[in-house]
Amino acid sequence: MSLLSHRNFGLIRYNSVWQNSAALLTLALWRVPLSPAFLGRVGLFFLFSSLMTAYGYLVNDLADVELDRRHGKSNAFAGMPKGRAVFVLLSLLGLGALAAWPFLRRPVFAALWALWLGLATFYSLPPLRLKERGLAGLCATVLAQQTLPLLLLLAAFDTPWSPLGLAFGVFATLRGLSSDLGHQVRDYTNDARTETHTFAVHLGYAQSTRLYALSLEAERLALGGALLAVGFLLPEYALFTIALGAVYFLLLAATLGRSLHDDLLPANDPYNEERQKRRRDALHLIHHTFPSVVLPLTLGLLATWEYPLMAVFPLALLAFYGLGRLLH
Repeated sequence: MSLLSHRNFGLIRYNSVWQNSAALLTLALWRVPLSPAFLGRVGLFFLFSSLMTAYGYLVNDLADVELDRRHGKSNAFAGMPKGRAVFVLLSLLGLGALAAWPFLRRPVFAALWALWLGLATFYSLPPLRLKERGLAGLCATVLAQQTLPLLLLLAAFDTPWSPLGLAFGVFATLRGLSSDLGHQVRDYTNDARTETHTFAVHLGYAQSTRLYALSLEAERLALGGALLAVGFLLPEYALFTIALGAVYFLLLAATLGRSLHDDLLPANDPYNEERQKRRRDALHLIHHTFPSVVLPLTLGLLATWEYPLMAVFPLALLAFYGLGRLLH
């Protein structure tokens, strides 16, 4: 239970299924038949994704026990014998392979998972330890945390090589770039002090902050591309996608160029957790509420209208975000 509750139940909160649910629901409304079998496969994929989320976070903790102690951060394996920690990780991998078994018959899924495992493992572990290899580490974490989980989700049910995969893949990649760059910028002082050679430390604080600002601007524009793909693939729901588009453009008008101001940090940093707790302005809405709540809930309700058993999606999302509010 302590591992599950680590990082404020982060192994649940940061499960990529939640942030990619809009893509899955679009796929379901577009060309994957809605049925009990589909819902069962979604449940199995959720289990697989949860196990892999746990693996990704815990392999990082295993590699960073001493570093986290020096930074004053919590670590799931602090005080645990290394052999037991390795056993936990291998158990997660074994259970994940069992959950993934029905999807592994798709060669694309198997290849993407193998790539994800390599990046997630050697992002932290020696001898590669990509997180301290500058640009290579940044690319590895963006791919492992954002791009590949989306492609795996689409590959499990259809194909990632479609207009849907392209639009949401670009958005997920830029969202991952923003999120991790912001994390590195906020951790810059500690990383520089302990000579942890992240991309931001290699590039320098001023340049990293500038790049972070540009990535936030690009992420907001990429969200529009994902929304455009939804409208293109689901013309029968044009009334809803036009309404969503109107909300998006209002938020974009209120935020475009805002990250380029000199007060990006910390006042206009949407991925700063302290800011997320106390501010619900347009910047928060376009980076968090719209893509993670409004869009998937709308698509979930449309799917429920088409197939009532799909009500499990909006109900699960509401329960998930209710958990988030309790934790904050």
